[in-house]
Amino acid sequence: MVGLTVGDRVRQCRKQKGWSQIKLAKEAQVTQATISHIENNSSDQSKFLPQLAKALSVSVDFLLSGQEYIDRKKGNLDDFIVVNGGKKGQAPNSDEYVLIPKFDVAGSCGSGSIIDHVDVDGGLVFSENWIKSQNLNIEKLVVIHAIGDSMYPSVEDGQVLLVDTSDTIPKNSKIYFLCIDGEYYIKRLINMITHWVIRSDNPDKNQYPDIEISSDKIHAIQIEGRVCWKGGTL
Repeated sequence: MVGLTVGDRVRQCRKQKGWSQIKLAKEAQVTQATISHIENNSSDQSKFLPQLAKALSVSVDFLLSGQEYIDRKKGNLDDFIVVNGGKKGQAPNSDEYVLIPKFDVAGSCGSGSIIDHVDVDGGLVFSENWIKSQNLNIEKLVVIHAIGDSMYPSVEDGQVLLVDTSDTIPKNSKIYFLCIDGEYYIKRLINMITHWVIRSDNPDKNQYPDIEISSDKIHAIQIEGRVCWKGGTL
């Protein structure tokens, strides 16, 4: 499927599942008109790619490029940033390090960030031993960056974040990359037993108030993954 457009790949994946546009729209929590626009390449609807990929059981990489996954042990590692064990002035050994793709999307630490596009924009090189020590699946990791200061001091504006896209079940006090009504956020989820709180860590609650959501509706929030690194383990 290399050489096809994003819309072509969405259409083919949908048909392989035997789904109508209405069915895909329901699974991805978008409108049927959105699916039609994407498949016809009539407008830039790529902000919906993460939820489409999840519904279609493929990666965003695949919808963008036609390749099922990025080979995270290939490429010129000198072009990327090395973290967790890299020594300044030394090129990493590709047998010891893995490339985690950096997606050109932003998680808002503020009022919300509408994603205009999703793109693979280089990446970070991590120590494979460190990833294994954290019980993380290499193929489920992506790198994004944060914007805004609502999560300060836990997450700072512009900070690079590692997201585990396999960890989508809400856990108390963990920080998640969320999609709410098409806008993306970095927030902490607090389990209050009777309800959940979507919390900004910034102590200025006049500007960044807590948002309460009932326990039976927490699963309506699209959790893209858990933030597990920010230039230091969370």
